[in-house]
Amino acid sequence: MVAHQYYYRDPRVRRYAEALAKDGVRVDVICPRDPKRPKSEYHNNIRIITVPLRRNYKGKGNYISEYLLSFFFYFIKVSILFFRNRYQIIHVHSIPDFLIFTAFFPKIFGAKLILDIKDLMPEVFISKYKVDEKSRIFNILKIQERFSAMFAHTVITANSNFKNNLIKRGITFREITVVNNIADTNIFNRAKFRKHSTEKNQHFTLIYPGTVAPRYGLDVAIRALPFLTKKIPNLKLIIIGTEVEFTKDLRKLGDELNVSGYIQFVPTLPIEEIPGQIIQADVGIYTAISDPHIDIATPTKVIEYAIMGIPIVASRLKILEDLFDPSSIMFFESGNVEEFSNCIVELYNKPFLQSQLVQNADRDFVSKYSWEHEKNKYYNLLNCMLKNGYKLAQ
Repeated sequence: MVAHQYYYRDPRVRRYAEALAKDGVRVDVICPRDPKRPKSEYHNNIRIITVPLRRNYKGKGNYISEYLLSFFFYFIKVSILFFRNRYQIIHVHSIPDFLIFTAFFPKIFGAKLILDIKDLMPEVFISKYKVDEKSRIFNILKIQERFSAMFAHTVITANSNFKNNLIKRGITFREITVVNNIADTNIFNRAKFRKHSTEKNQHFTLIYPGTVAPRYGLDVAIRALPFLTKKIPNLKLIIIGTEVEFTKDLRKLGDELNVSGYIQFVPTLPIEEIPGQIIQADVGIYTAISDPHIDIATPTKVIEYAIMGIPIVASRLKILEDLFDPSSIMFFESGNVEEFSNCIVELYNKPFLQSQLVQNADRDFVSKYSWEHEKNKYYNLLNCMLKNGYKLAQ
């Protein structure tokens, strides 16, 4: 597997690798070097092999240069490892899509290539940098997406909306398999963390564990605090995520509104610690701002809230309306501070509504979706690609 993400912070890559390793497959994961982890690790059939790069979160120019530099390092590492190990399958995770070309030599010598488009690169660029869909860079990104898919033997993507967009862009020459982004219940296990739910303190806690960036609308939650703190004196907002430039903007906004005392910023935590944080909270929030990417990208944090059994307040987005019944989530119009505030106050005043939302989410989502089902779709794909009669048990 090739992934330009820190292994321990990417749930999707980990789900694949750990499922395979548990079933006896040796998996090598090539990824950037996490400053908090060793240079290389091997355990439970998974070998984590790093390249001397770190993720950069400082702007458009840095992202582009980082992707181009990463291609060089991954190309060398994949080529060397292939000739040592003769992998049957190389699974490349976007973003960027063009990392699939790092497996140029393996493909020539018979390896099968999977391109996993877990996010649509053109839409992500629009969301991050507010470029127009008619811009040159958007068209260039669509071209690299098309050629990347053409070079792979098969394509995986993270939901049916992504698949539909790929097909609209003419990527019909490859099979596209949807492997939905569903949280791994081996980690997000409500029963395992149930004792933590009894540890809730005197605060009424809102939680957001995820990417801290303008497109996720966390300023909406902070702008709501002056009103909310009058209605809910014991309110606390917990934001868990990597400290970035936008974090400073949020802190400044909290200071300007005199609500900093109600906000707790927590650095990124290991994914194994996130379930315990979620289950102790009263409400999981998702304040993302509607745009061509956000509208259709699966928000795994919302799925994690549902699996861990806390009520959800979220922006009204197409992807969430596809996944959840309206009775399972309290929706508000994206960016509307007043509507968001009213949802939180209503939940605070109506504990029975909190329970009802959780019960409905269990019935309409948790009971219908599972990583086990998605894993079987992935294994079916691998079994079609494996040589020498080797098959993965399902």
